[in-house]
Amino acid sequence: MSLYATSPNFAVWKTSRKTRRHRPIPATRLVEHFAANDCTDYKLLYYKLHNLELHPDILPDAKSLLLSFLSEALQCERHITKRTILELNIFTDVALNDFVQQELDAVTSEWHHYLARRKAGNPRELLPTADEARAWLLKITPLKFVDGAWLGHVHRMATSFATRKITKAAWQVLSEELGDGDLQKCHTYVYARLLEKIGISVPAPDSSEFMQHDGMNDVTVWRSALAQLLISLSPQEFLPEILGFSLHFEMLTLETLVAARELRELDIDPYYFTLHITIDNADTGHTAMASRIVTDYLKLVAEMRGNAAVDQEWKRIQAGYILSKNIGREELKDILGTKVLEIFRAKSVACNRIHDHCPMSIKGRPLGMWLDPASFSRRDWQMDFLRCLADAKPWVLKGDSSRSRLMQQLAWGGRMFGAFTDREVGIVRDWIDSLAPLGSKTYTSFTGRIDLGRSIQLGQSHRRCLANPDVLGRDAPDADADADALRPRAADLRKLDIQKLLPIWFAHASLLEAFVSVPWPVANPTGCAVVRLLRAQYGFLPEPTGVYGVDEMSRTNHVDLVSIGCKLISAVDPGRASPENMDDVLEQWPSSFAEGMLAAATKPRELQWRLLGMTHAFVQLHELLASSDALLFEPTRAALDAMRRREQESLAALMAGLRPGSLAYRDFANGCALAAREIESCCK
Repeated sequence: MSLYATSPNFAVWKTSRKTRRHRPIPATRLVEHFAANDCTDYKLLYYKLHNLELHPDILPDAKSLLLSFLSEALQCERHITKRTILELNIFTDVALNDFVQQELDAVTSEWHHYLARRKAGNPRELLPTADEARAWLLKITPLKFVDGAWLGHVHRMATSFATRKITKAAWQVLSEELGDGDLQKCHTYVYARLLEKIGISVPAPDSSEFMQHDGMNDVTVWRSALAQLLISLSPQEFLPEILGFSLHFEMLTLETLVAARELRELDIDPYYFTLHITIDNADTGHTAMASRIVTDYLKLVAEMRGNAAVDQEWKRIQAGYILSKNIGREELKDILGTKVLEIFRAKSVACNRIHDHCPMSIKGRPLGMWLDPASFSRRDWQMDFLRCLADAKPWVLKGDSSRSRLMQQLAWGGRMFGAFTDREVGIVRDWIDSLAPLGSKTYTSFTGRIDLGRSIQLGQSHRRCLANPDVLGRDAPDADADADALRPRAADLRKLDIQKLLPIWFAHASLLEAFVSVPWPVANPTGCAVVRLLRAQYGFLPEPTGVYGVDEMSRTNHVDLVSIGCKLISAVDPGRASPENMDDVLEQWPSSFAEGMLAAATKPRELQWRLLGMTHAFVQLHELLASSDALLFEPTRAALDAMRRREQESLAALMAGLRPGSLAYRDFANGCALAAREIESCCK
């Protein structure tokens, strides 16, 4: 059974996977070619980000689009007159908690008014009929199939060890989105079952057929889904933005409340939506967790870098929050376009006939004719005017208001100076600038960041290993595909070369981390077993019948693979400082095998069973270390022993579907033999 070949019992999805490899998707310069109100390029990027292992070349364009999204969201916020997080200029935990409560109060107040309208006899507002409900549920499928994806790359070995308490808490939110390893609770699976119940079959979201499915063409849905996938890609660069995104995304929304009620009225299972009302609660649920994570992160920043750094990190958190808040709205150019039309409609009445003698024409139509009040009152006329004005060079140069003749004429010395107020001039200026991708300027200006390159930032260790990705493939032993290859191997810990073990110990913590990059491959029994295994390795308590919520965050005695690695260092060199990150590990203890493990870990699709086999070998090492008093003290040994028991349970579930002699079984056995051989070499 493979994470990448199974699905929640939907045959059409299995079929679509078989045909995907025969339908290559051409590369494109995504940021430069997004067409107005067209989902094509958004769909293409969605596909590639679900198949990032096959399309690593997309990362520079993905980063550019993320920066453009962040800038656009910040620009949108400037045109919102209601309450905004930007009013919190200086972070305090009290101010943040008050803001979160105000946001919740606003939603519950709107809900109260909605209920009053319904009680008065008003009809359903979001989903009038069952057919419209089914159409809406299909339309938002691309977004619901990435539920939790904004956290898909957090808590990895590439990020700073100092932030692991923060990223562990963020990963807990992801774990709960994935059902804590229980398929029935996995949010993506729950939504897939909902579609099945109402008779909707869609291809797998990581297939090219998914992009082409009818009924999923709302550009705001695809943009919202992409925002989750994009912001997750590099916690090394965008951790504050990820935490801010999570803070907003986990808040209760009126749409969720209304959808749950109206679906129930239509005899459609509302559980996906009621689940998000309960699990996202602001007391012990995801809203509370997201708020506390932000507070804990900024306290850590203050301790490590001082209050000035807190101010910048808070702005970055605000930027992530605003991205989540605004990405689902109309695109900025459409929001501003509406305001531009309101301005010109009012001007058309005030300046009626004044432009009749004007020689200027737009797309062959005189300006006076365009501004005829009777004509301009028609919606189709307005849209034609806006479209033609946007294409009217040199009056409008898309993305460059400073060189656009229209703006020059509105300024001092121009023929139109004084006809528009400063506010109106600002709207026209912003509209012109929004007609081209905004790039990173607004975002960098707001956050003060100067450290942004074109490519996604990788640690030195990851750059080295990705430059030599076949370290593990070239010399893999040809293990016999039988039970002998998987039997525990003896290792004499008295002969252990800890200096050789340390780099592979830290690197082995990365083996399965990429399996949960996007939710869909997890929405099956195999994926859920991997989630449970990761939970054990990350130091979480055994899977609950419910959810742990903020209680898990309050626990201080958790032990994970990284903390055990640091204790191994202390055991042999008590005065040595713990490494700061994986780069630091490999700088102190170079290891080509460890680099190979890091490289292999980035390919969970290609090397799935080999990675699981290597994990199996390291679990055997966990058992040896837990049973020996040579290196670890009793509390850590007990925690490691409890971890390995849970790991073995998950591995047993994973191996249950393996057929001896199959390719997957041989890959698993080879991975196990490969890692076991390296571990044994540390004990000679």
